[in-house]
Amino acid sequence: MDLASSLKRFVLILILLAVVTFGMVFLFDQLIAAPIRLSALFAEAIRTVIVVVFGSIIILFIRRSKSLMSKYVGIHPATIFQFFMVLVVGIVMIFAVLNIFQVPATTLLLSGGIVSIVIGLVISTFVGNILAGTLLLMTNPFRVGDDVLVNNVPGKIEEITALVTRIRNDIGGQIVIPNTAIVQGGVIVTKVPANATVTQGRLPYSPGDRVYTTYMNAEGVVRELTPLYTRVLLDSGREVTFLNSSILAGLAAVAKISPDLDDTLRFSFKIDGDAEKTIKAVEDAAKLDPATFKSVPTALYSSLDGKTVELEITCRVDPTKKTEAKSIILETAYLSSAGRLRGRAKNKQA
Repeated sequence: MDLASSLKRFVLILILLAVVTFGMVFLFDQLIAAPIRLSALFAEAIRTVIVVVFGSIIILFIRRSKSLMSKYVGIHPATIFQFFMVLVVGIVMIFAVLNIFQVPATTLLLSGGIVSIVIGLVISTFVGNILAGTLLLMTNPFRVGDDVLVNNVPGKIEEITALVTRIRNDIGGQIVIPNTAIVQGGVIVTKVPANATVTQGRLPYSPGDRVYTTYMNAEGVVRELTPLYTRVLLDSGREVTFLNSSILAGLAAVAKISPDLDDTLRFSFKIDGDAEKTIKAVEDAAKLDPATFKSVPTALYSSLDGKTVELEITCRVDPTKKTEAKSIILETAYLSSAGRLRGRAKNKQA
């Protein structure tokens, strides 16, 4: 079914419901109210109930038709169309009820100007929200389903109506924002681009870079970089996640460490011998050379294969002496496993 056929069907159903409404009122007057001579007040009350009930059915039908209309014209135009149709039906219902109570048309027109001024002052915020919502729906700065930042808080657009915008934040809560607050800039809603290159280009690091963060006063490696956040694996084994917006705003500092200035030495090697004796020898060798080693090496068992043990060494050294530090550790491990370390250690102390 195309758009023209859907609109024609929609209009015909609305006309049919309107005819049925006034037909019910007419039948009530002719077949019930007149023959049994109901009191005027009771008859007017029943006519009002008929108008309100069928008017509510029409409004419900209009609201249910939004999903069908959005398939052809989009969610935003369908929302605007639905709002104004409901508004028109509501106004018609009000005038129909006033007509039932035999309020003269001249009185309505005369008092309408005064009432409109009072109502305009009372619901100015309401009208402002409607106009702001119409502006949002027409300009399409963001759509339902978009990832956004609400004053630097990540979230996803769930619904945009003529009055409010509903956003689901990253902890599962729902944020309801008046559209006037968005249009006037009281609440800043930033659409997150689907492509992360825009955000990544503004950050001084990339995945795999070694960085320093003031949040934990620690160093680590960038494991993941998305349009919303940066995930860093610290040397301590802890993992921290920062919002990119907080980094750009200066709330958290993350500095890239140049490879030439990185003082962390990390490598693995295998030995065939007493692993604990080798680890102790490496630690003692580092203590004998404080100009090269800034910290005592930490050794972890990486794998076991019979008598062969793989050790992973991590320590902080002078960045300009990484090669020399690695050579000292490997030489010490070799001499320890060969049983010739004692003489070398004495010579080193001398």
